[in-house]
Amino acid sequence: MLTKRPASLIAAAVAIAGALTLAGCTGTQPPVSSPTVSTSETPTPTPTAFEPPADEAEAIAAAEATITRLLTIQAEVDQAGGTDTAAYDAVATGKALQLYVANSTRIAEGPLLNEDGESIDGQSTVEGAITFEPLSAYGQEWQDVPNGLVIVPGCLDTTDLKITTADGKPAMQNPNPRNQVEYHVGYDVDRKTWLVNDRIDLGETC
Repeated sequence: MLTKRPASLIAAAVAIAGALTLAGCTGTQPPVSSPTVSTSETPTPTPTAFEPPADEAEAIAAAEATITRLLTIQAEVDQAGGTDTAAYDAVATGKALQLYVANSTRIAEGPLLNEDGESIDGQSTVEGAITFEPLSAYGQEWQDVPNGLVIVPGCLDTTDLKITTADGKPAMQNPNPRNQVEYHVGYDVDRKTWLVNDRIDLGETC
């Protein structure tokens, strides 16, 4: 279904159509990337059990690995059509889980704006990788666990992400594909694992 949208809605939807609210800063650390994956199989992540972190360095390493895993799962889910979002449960919770499920559901069902500003229902296709460049990280006590919450500011970059809407046209691109975000990654005592519980868009490019 094609529906012409007013300019104000087109501007508001650029981040959704071009990057599905995913954005990404020039960092000094190596980028964390979500690789291109085969779409022939449904993602089946295997949760890994962790003991509480021994120190801040261990917590930061676990948190950054969890972000990497989340981006990998996102690539798998979206490149497979966005219909099966169950894999996110292994790496995300709370606001982050809602965000990533909603983004993949938009890939599966629409609507997304194409490059002409038309709202397109139906399944889009996704190619390319999203990269995250951590700029810093620090731990703090959470749920009585020292360093049980890790804050990871950095750059989310969707430059290489290519989305094609259901009508075969490129999705509208975010004119600023690299934007500052802050991931919050917490240690879940009951599940003995790390989960991304929030991703805050800081409103600045990088």
